[in-house]
Amino acid sequence: MDIWHKEFAGRPECLAEVRRFACAVLGDCDAAYTVALVADELAGNAIKHTASGEPEGEFVVRLTRFANRCVVRVDDQGGPSTPALRVPGEQDEAGRGLAIVAMLSASWGVDGDATARSVWAEITFDEVPAIPRPQGPAADLSRQFRAKRKVGMTTDDWKR
Repeated sequence: MDIWHKEFAGRPECLAEVRRFACAVLGDCDAAYTVALVADELAGNAIKHTASGEPEGEFVVRLTRFANRCVVRVDDQGGPSTPALRVPGEQDEAGRGLAIVAMLSASWGVDGDATARSVWAEITFDEVPAIPRPQGPAADLSRQFRAKRKVGMTTDDWKR
């Protein structure tokens, strides 16, 4: 079992960094981009619906890798409502994030309360729908970023 975590500022522009973090941690794993999408959805909800999205707010993404699965957990600063699946209307532009998480994960859940919360999802590698590798200049991580993952540095070392 391997565990990684990284703290992020509660701003929407940090979501790209969340996806890069997940892909860097999992490397060439078949489910890396699925895990990155789930982490992005959970982090986006933390920013939009909790105190983590307020000025000076922050959240933590935790990834735990087992032989055939990965648990994605986003710890936020709590909010007035509990995350739940909802059925958006056809014209609604939002409200599908947890449905996507539920579809891509074996299970998901919420722990905590209005002052601090964790939303997690477990992705099983042999049951994950294939999501193609993103294209474009932002899709590739620098060699230095990949090298840090390979030599076993912790995410705390990445802050330097």
